[in-house]
Amino acid sequence: MTKIKFQDVLRDAVQSLFGTNPSAQEIIDSYPTAHLIGTDTIQTGGGTFFDIFAKKGRDEWAEIEKLVSHFKTLGVRQSALIRGDFLFGYKPQPYDVIRALVFEYATMGMNVLQNFHGLNDARCLAGVAEAVAEAQAAGYDIIAQGTICIEDNPNVTVARCLTFADELVALGHSGFYLKSASGRLSPYFVYELVSALYRRFPDQDVTIHAHSTYGEAPACYMAATLAAIEQNKTITMDVQHPALAGSTAQPSMNKMVDLIRNYPDERIASESPQLDIDAIKASMFSLYGLRFRYREFESRYNADLVKSMNAARTPGGASATLKSIPGLVDTLGRLLGKGGSHADWDHIQIAIYQMQNQILDDLGQPTQVTPYAANTTGQAALSLWHQLEGRDKYHTLYPGIVDYLAGRHGHVPRSASRILVAKALKQLGLAAPENYVMAKDRPDGLPSAKEKLIKAGLAQPTMRQIISAAMLIDTGPFKTIDHIVACDKGQNVPSPPPEQPFYSLPPQPVLRADGNGYNRDVRDAVNIIGGYSKLQEIAERVLHTKQLVDRRYIFPAGEEDLEQKWLNANIERLKLILDDIPVKLAAANFSDGQKMVMLDRNNPNSIHLSIKDAVDHKGAGLYDFMIYIMSDRI
Repeated sequence: MTKIKFQDVLRDAVQSLFGTNPSAQEIIDSYPTAHLIGTDTIQTGGGTFFDIFAKKGRDEWAEIEKLVSHFKTLGVRQSALIRGDFLFGYKPQPYDVIRALVFEYATMGMNVLQNFHGLNDARCLAGVAEAVAEAQAAGYDIIAQGTICIEDNPNVTVARCLTFADELVALGHSGFYLKSASGRLSPYFVYELVSALYRRFPDQDVTIHAHSTYGEAPACYMAATLAAIEQNKTITMDVQHPALAGSTAQPSMNKMVDLIRNYPDERIASESPQLDIDAIKASMFSLYGLRFRYREFESRYNADLVKSMNAARTPGGASATLKSIPGLVDTLGRLLGKGGSHADWDHIQIAIYQMQNQILDDLGQPTQVTPYAANTTGQAALSLWHQLEGRDKYHTLYPGIVDYLAGRHGHVPRSASRILVAKALKQLGLAAPENYVMAKDRPDGLPSAKEKLIKAGLAQPTMRQIISAAMLIDTGPFKTIDHIVACDKGQNVPSPPPEQPFYSLPPQPVLRADGNGYNRDVRDAVNIIGGYSKLQEIAERVLHTKQLVDRRYIFPAGEEDLEQKWLNANIERLKLILDDIPVKLAAANFSDGQKMVMLDRNNPNSIHLSIKDAVDHKGAGLYDFMIYIMSDRI
C-alpha cells in the first residue's frame, strides 16, 4: 500500500462550487464511478449538507440517507465534516442532541466524523468525541478525527497547534485533519507542523485539506507529503475529481498525481496513489454537466477580486452570505458607483474584502472558517456601508460578531479589541464575556424540540424530526417546524433547478418544407459537439490557462516545469476541441449554409456565442483571452 492516500471531498465541491443546490440524486447520477476511482475515502456529509438541504425545501434526512446508503452499498468508507457542538448548524447544541445525531449517522453507515472548531477550542469538540466513543461501544464502525484549523494567521503557530493536538488526543480523537478553509497557507509552516505532529504522535495519521482559491494548496500538500515520507509515515490529501477541481474547491486528483510522480525525490515519486483513469474519465461528462447547470452559484474569476480576497484570507464562496443582508448589495452598489452608475458585484466584493483586511486585527484575527468567515465578511460589509455614509465603521456590529466577541462561540483571541468586546457585551446586556458552556452542561434540547412538533400536529415525531427541530434555525421565510411538518406530509416543495440558456436545451430539428433535410439551430449544434458538458470543459480549460498565465499556482521547488506542461496541455486540448467542431457538424449532415451560420462569431445563433457565454461565466473577458491564446484557431 502506498504511503500517499487521497480522500475525495465530494461534499465540499458541491458546497463550494454549487452552494449545496443539487439534490442527492443529482449528485449520485452525476458521479456514477466515484467508488471505482481508488480514493481511500469519500466525504459525503457534513458542512451545509443538512441546513441548506432543508432551506432548499428538501427533506434533509432523506437527502443525507440517500447519499450515505448509496456509497455504503458500494462498500465505500465515508466521512462527514462536523462543526463540534455546532454540528451541521450555527449554534452550539446540548449533549443529548449531539449524541442523537451521532448515533443516527453511525446507524446510516458514516465512518469518520472530522470534528472541528474554527478557533481550535477543545471545549467545543468534547461532545462529539464522547458521543462517538459511545457509538463505538455500541458496536458502530465510526471514529472522530481531530481537526486542527490552520491558515497563514498570527494566532496559528506550530506550538499552539501541538498543544491543541494534545487536547484532541486526550478527548479520544483518532488522527489529525489539518483544515484550511481559506487556502491561505505557507508550505514551510505545513512542513514544520506535519513533521512535529508525527514526531509527537507517531501512531496518529494526518490528512490535509486546503482549498484551491489562491493556488497554494498543491505546494502545501507536497510539503506535508515530504514531512510524512521523511518519517516513513502516511499522508492523506483531500482532492477532487478533475471536473470539480480548482476554483474554490480542492486540487484535482489528476494534478496531484502529476505533482507526486514528477517530484524530484524518488521516495515521494514512488508512493503515488494508483487511480483508475477510465473511472475518472467515465464521470467527466456528467460532472461537467452538473457544474454547468449550477454555474450561477460558482465564484467568477477576477484577478483584482482574488487579490483582495487573498489579503483578507477569504474562503471562496463566503460572499454568498452578503446577499442575505437586506438592502446591502443595492446600497453598496449605489454608494460605490460613479456618475450615477451602480457598481457591479465584483467591485462591491473587492471593496468589502479590502475592508475585511482592515478589521481583522480589531477582531483578533479569527480563523476564516465557518462560522467566523461568514461573520467577518458580514461585519466588513456593514463597516463599509457605515464608512461610505460617514459613520464610524463599527457603528453597528454584525450579529455573529457580537456572539463571537462575547465568547458564545468559544475561545476569543486576546488580541481582539477591548473596545469592540465592550460594545458587543453592551449590545447583549452582559457585564462580562460568557464562559463557553460545554455540551454536557447545557439543558437537554430534545424534549423541548419534541414538544414543539407535537404542538404542531405530529403526534409521534421521529428522532430525526426532533433533531431537525433542535438544530435548524428560522431564517427569513424558512420556518423550521413548518418545514418538518411539510416533509412529514410530503408537502415540501424543493427549489426548482436553475433555468438553462436556450442553447443548452434539447435540440428540436424541424423537417424543412421541401423535405430536403432539417432546419437546425444552435441547440442542435451544441448537442452534436458534446452538449453543455463540452462547453463547460472548454470554460474550465480556458480559466485554468488564464490562472497559469497569471501565475496563480505555486509549484514546489523542482517542479516548476509542470507550469509549462499544464499550460501546453490545456492549449492543445482546446485546439483539438475547437478544430473538431466543424468536423462534427459536417459528420452530422449540417449543410454548408448551416455550418456557416453556426461558425459565424457575429451571428446570434452561432455556436461560438454559446462558447462565449459559457467561458465568460467563469470570468469577464475570458473568451477574448481564449481568442488571443488560440490565435487563428477560432
